[in-house]
Amino acid sequence: MTGQPDSGQESFWSRLFAKALGALGMSPPAADEPPPPVEEVATQPTLLELANESDSVTAFEVREGCVAEAEEKLEALRQKIIGSQPAYSGTPQDDETLDRIWVNLLRLGLFDELRYLAGPPCNLPFRAEIKAFLDHGAAQFAASHARGVAYRAQHPDVDIFTMGCIVWGEEYIRNFLRYNVRSMLSEDNLPALARQGKVVFSIVTDAAGEQRLRSDPLFAELTQIADVEFTVVPDSLSEILRNGHLVKNFYVLYGMLDHCSIYFAEGAASHLFMIPVDCVVASGTLVNMANYRHQGYECCGGGNLVANTETFLPAIDERFGSNGPIRISTYELASLAFQHAHHYFQSQVIAAENRDFGRHPRELFWPVEGGVEIHSVFIHPLFTTASGLAKYQRKHFANIDYGMIPRLFTHPRQIKLMDPSLAYVNNFTAAHRKYETTGRSFTYEDFLRCHDWTYPVQKACFTQAQHLPCKLIGYTACNDVAQDVREINALFGVNLEGADKAPAL
Repeated sequence: MTGQPDSGQESFWSRLFAKALGALGMSPPAADEPPPPVEEVATQPTLLELANESDSVTAFEVREGCVAEAEEKLEALRQKIIGSQPAYSGTPQDDETLDRIWVNLLRLGLFDELRYLAGPPCNLPFRAEIKAFLDHGAAQFAASHARGVAYRAQHPDVDIFTMGCIVWGEEYIRNFLRYNVRSMLSEDNLPALARQGKVVFSIVTDAAGEQRLRSDPLFAELTQIADVEFTVVPDSLSEILRNGHLVKNFYVLYGMLDHCSIYFAEGAASHLFMIPVDCVVASGTLVNMANYRHQGYECCGGGNLVANTETFLPAIDERFGSNGPIRISTYELASLAFQHAHHYFQSQVIAAENRDFGRHPRELFWPVEGGVEIHSVFIHPLFTTASGLAKYQRKHFANIDYGMIPRLFTHPRQIKLMDPSLAYVNNFTAAHRKYETTGRSFTYEDFLRCHDWTYPVQKACFTQAQHLPCKLIGYTACNDVAQDVREINALFGVNLEGADKAPAL
């Protein structure tokens, strides 16, 4: 055996092949003619593959942080989506998979890629409200950015402070004006902030909301201090969200609307306040938050006592009436909120009396002398500097509370957990709005389990203490704060060595 073809056998098969082609009226190829190319059929990713890969990228990013390797995985997913046309079979499993895909892609900042799947040529049947929000975002994000650029052109050489707000419906507009705005109008909040630069309110509302706001006397007082930019949401979108947290994936849809103000602030190269409209702002808070930028911080926030709307707001009315600014210290505000405490706050207090701890606590409260000590895991970005916001290149469209800060920072060095005696906002919400609880007292295991999907930089913020002065009655301290914080921090096991050398992308 030489390994060479048998020339006689090869000739026989060649003649037989030529004869067969002749019978079909075809000619054999010339000896030096290459065989015809074989067309490769592109393999289309399935919906399940896209959902699973987006799950995997999300899980990697949460585990490792927004590092370069996460960006590489994200780029691979992006390339897999663009140009694909995954098949949809109409099964319930496919519909569930579509829900996974759109939520994941918004979390990952793949807004354009999601629009590609929702529009031609793919035309995947995402729910109608999702497509409506995507179309609105595609138009309004660009428009908001352009308005911001124009606003900066009018005020080229000053600090600009954008106040991002989402509000519509009579109840929320009333609360926004009567409590939120009035507390910001106190002399050491908005008036003092306006002495540092231009203040502009970016208000996202519907057409009726804009008309209602413009007609209120408090709005006239506000416009004496600040400019106002409206982003008007179609009634069809505001109607979807009127049921609040009862709407499926409410916070994801709401998160998209939050980005209208973010795009405006980016265009204006502005600092950004994102104060929830359902809160009262303590005296001096806005200026003190803004002044953290002079200490090298680029973002700040903190925990607060959540109060019951139905009794807390009448108590504010009794003290301050219905007109004029609300000027209230942190101690007075937090003490009043405690008198009307919502079960959400009560479920997160580490005390002998609390035998039904919250299932999803974002912060923990220890009773201490003179008030409570708070340690937060992830915080709402109440104030972000223009330089910090410039780092927000890949958006977390699904929820800024949860996902914005990890896209800005891989290390907590530039994140400030505020000193509540200097800067404090107190939320309020309906008493009937209930949150899940564990049915037992606080345990490390429960707390750690609920933060499996918390980013490393957020866990690293946990060691920062916030001392909230208030009159706290009826709670008995049962744990040592320092020991709890030390042990929880060790169990988190966060190692950010070198993370500050690889900033979030």
